[in-house]
Amino acid sequence: MALSRSKLLSATFLGLGLASAASAQVLDGRVTDQTGAAPLEGARVVLEELNRTTTTDRFGKYRFGGVPEGTYNLTVSYIGAPNATMPVVIDTDRATLDVKLGDDVRYMENTIIVGSAAAQAGALNQQRASNSFLSVIDSDGLGSFPDTTVADSLQRLPGLSIKTDQGEGRYVSVRGINPDLISASINGVRTPSPEDRRGVLLDGVPSDLLDGIEVQKSLTPDVDADTLGGVINLKTISAFDRDGRFIRAKIEGAYNEISEEISPKAALTYSEVFADKFGVALSANYQDLRIEAHNNEADEWSQLDDGTFYLSDGAEHRWYGLNRERLGFVGNFDWRVNNSTDLYLRTLFNNYEDDEVRNVLAFRDLGDVVEEDDDENEVVADGSTLTDTSASFPLNETQAEVRVRREVRQIQTIAIGGETVLNDWKTDYEISYAYAEEDDSDNHDAAFRFEDIQDVVPGNITLDYSDPKILRLSEGAILDAIYDPANYNLDAFEREFTANEDTEVAAKFNISKDGLLGQIPVTWKGGLKIRDREKIRDVNVLVYEDDSINLADYSTGNLIPDWRIGNEQPTWPDANLTRSLRNAFTDDDLDVEGSFFDSNGEDYKIDEQIFAGYGMGTFNIGDLTLVAGVRVEQTNVDLEGRVVLEDELEAVTTNFSNDYTHVLPSINAKYAFSDTLIARGAYYAAVVRPAFGEMAPFFFINDDRDEAEIGNPNLDPLEANNFDLGLEFYPTELSVMSVGVFYKDISNAIFPTTYDIEDLPDSIDLSAIPGEFLNGIEEGDEISPGVVDTGEIEEVATFINVGDSEIYGVEFNYVQNLGDLSEALNGFLLSANLTLSDSESTLPDGRKVSFLQQSNTVWNMALGYDKGPWDLRVSANFRGNQIDELVDEDLDRYTDDRTLVEASAKYTVNDNIQLYVEGKNLTDAPEYYYFGNQRRLSQYDEFGRTFIIGARFTY
Repeated sequence: MALSRSKLLSATFLGLGLASAASAQVLDGRVTDQTGAAPLEGARVVLEELNRTTTTDRFGKYRFGGVPEGTYNLTVSYIGAPNATMPVVIDTDRATLDVKLGDDVRYMENTIIVGSAAAQAGALNQQRASNSFLSVIDSDGLGSFPDTTVADSLQRLPGLSIKTDQGEGRYVSVRGINPDLISASINGVRTPSPEDRRGVLLDGVPSDLLDGIEVQKSLTPDVDADTLGGVINLKTISAFDRDGRFIRAKIEGAYNEISEEISPKAALTYSEVFADKFGVALSANYQDLRIEAHNNEADEWSQLDDGTFYLSDGAEHRWYGLNRERLGFVGNFDWRVNNSTDLYLRTLFNNYEDDEVRNVLAFRDLGDVVEEDDDENEVVADGSTLTDTSASFPLNETQAEVRVRREVRQIQTIAIGGETVLNDWKTDYEISYAYAEEDDSDNHDAAFRFEDIQDVVPGNITLDYSDPKILRLSEGAILDAIYDPANYNLDAFEREFTANEDTEVAAKFNISKDGLLGQIPVTWKGGLKIRDREKIRDVNVLVYEDDSINLADYSTGNLIPDWRIGNEQPTWPDANLTRSLRNAFTDDDLDVEGSFFDSNGEDYKIDEQIFAGYGMGTFNIGDLTLVAGVRVEQTNVDLEGRVVLEDELEAVTTNFSNDYTHVLPSINAKYAFSDTLIARGAYYAAVVRPAFGEMAPFFFINDDRDEAEIGNPNLDPLEANNFDLGLEFYPTELSVMSVGVFYKDISNAIFPTTYDIEDLPDSIDLSAIPGEFLNGIEEGDEISPGVVDTGEIEEVATFINVGDSEIYGVEFNYVQNLGDLSEALNGFLLSANLTLSDSESTLPDGRKVSFLQQSNTVWNMALGYDKGPWDLRVSANFRGNQIDELVDEDLDRYTDDRTLVEASAKYTVNDNIQLYVEGKNLTDAPEYYYFGNQRRLSQYDEFGRTFIIGARFTY
């Protein structure tokens, strides 16, 4: 019924708009380069005598409504080109004036269209034209750096940084803020996520499919309010981005120094406009990327009463061999029906296959260096020694494991809509479908154990962590035994068939009208939107056990060549040999209880509906542009999960519902002291709903870690009041200096937390768990998978809302064409930005911590040379450390700071051919995580350098 009501209201608004259309005069037109082939987005258009200002859209179009009859001067300014002023006469209902800027040269040579200078010009003009705080990567900028993914490209923008996976950018942070609190869209359609979080995977979408990226850091009422840091909008190509036929092809190869393999990549783009009415834009991308990563990590640290820290669980060496295959396709169709109506169909399909082999050598029970004395105090065990840099003790168990995983991810978006303009009235309308899927149905995990090592080779082994990033075991007979595969027997063999699906259907309708409020030009705008989202996680696991199977039969006996970290890493268990075990077991080998629990404990289904409406006005008060209004969002959530009862192979379905409404005001102000000096201010309210994996009503026991993991459907959404102030100065062509401050007052931030089992009854008392949700189960009921006695659970992990939080900071940005400062520097381009922030959250126990995953320092710097046939770039990107997970006051998990250095060199052979070489991670920067102090390892990864060579053809 809600959708029907929305459609009825939309139709009513449209009818009112058509009925009220008057015969007011309209002035419109298009701003392009001198050839008319390339539209200029973000050009500032001023109707001088009326002191009215507007800006061009992505197709170079501008529009003034309600213009009295008369003769006027129209001035157009665009950073990177001289201003143009020309007269225009308004004596009919509609007048059209097209404007061409730039040098009178051929399209391929026009300096405001091609190259790194064009990228800066396009981005700066769109930023200057915006009525909100906006950062932009123009279409030319997407090809200026060695970027594989959208996330890699975004790290160039002020205040943006990335989180990586196996060395590739995956998630994006704005102003250092947790990526899960940042929203993303494709052509304005919210992008779903195949994971159990709201943070969108941006490593699967190739940058070659895009025509530009916008990051809106302050919201206006016509934008979904589900973000704390900003909205990332990916714009795919349109045929009307340029006139006529356009063809671009690219082919390249990438070489990684660790994998020592060449990864091919190719892209092809075609667009054409037929009869100035119908546009077709098609783009396809393919990449076959080979990655190798070397890793070691520690599971947990603890502290003795004397202050000494020690490894209290296990540690691992990990080798990753990955083959990531990306296939993307964009098909966009635009139809200019007449002078009043444009219609479009926009589609994107992306398929990402991640074939991963992971070999693990795990050293278990490292905490045996400590024991309890008669008074139950932890002390160093007899015969063991412990220092700040090493531990010597009897090692009793190791594990060799191979995980073979083929993860297939798909993202699809389809949007059909249009825009109709009738005199002072404008409507736009859209129906969209977005789908994301993650399919893990071709996996297996084989774990072999070497137990009772002391019975085979007695004595101590020394674990050296004097280099905190790399753990090393002492040489000797014990280590020799560890590297003998004949000492390992199968502990468990797991097959996984898991699927995650995220589907969103949305419809929206907006209507606006140009008018006057007294003598003040104003555009009134209102709209309705409905979003219907379904999230499903279906886990299916089969666990087999047969300890008669020996690792020697599934080992090639080799070691990883050129291993970079600590002790050598074996290639066994062999991924190909263990595949034969997939069909080697009988029903008698199946761990029925463990399989049933693992297959049901993490399943959930979530239905989320958001109904939104808004009203706003854009007021042009001389040099002041004011956008003010309010958005209302109503959220209805239905959640379904499963809980496995103790000693019963029965999954109880749990249900939970919630609904809430938020009134979200916002105001954005822009004051133009001149064409070159602009001040901005903004306030907006935002609401970020809990991540799916946080609020899903699931109960899962991790056998290996003796931990129960519980979702919390009683979580409240994060609410925030956001404030921004900024000043922008454009002193010369292709330059800007800006400074801004921001403050975010946050309520109900969501943090993961862990309770020690000592704080709960021996059997998990559900009333002691925050957010009790297990309908139909009495307090005090025991929950376990049957294979794990609840008395062995040491920790209960869940999610909670914390008290008030705040984030505040300052942002600097400097972009300069150095040739404007000195003729000797002609062709050199510089960009640099710095974001400094601080944050604080108050936990339920009163402890003060930084906001989760908040980096206090982010900076980016790039120096380029763009002159003649050469286009050279070198860049550096820094992301400061951040709290990644709460553990304890001295043991919280941190992500260490990281600096990435990259470079590219392009040579234009002629109008059609460009050759390039690129380098990524040139300083071989690792990724490092630690517990509380950089002396205490959590995870350390090395990915190596990557070098790229390629060619681009444009017609």
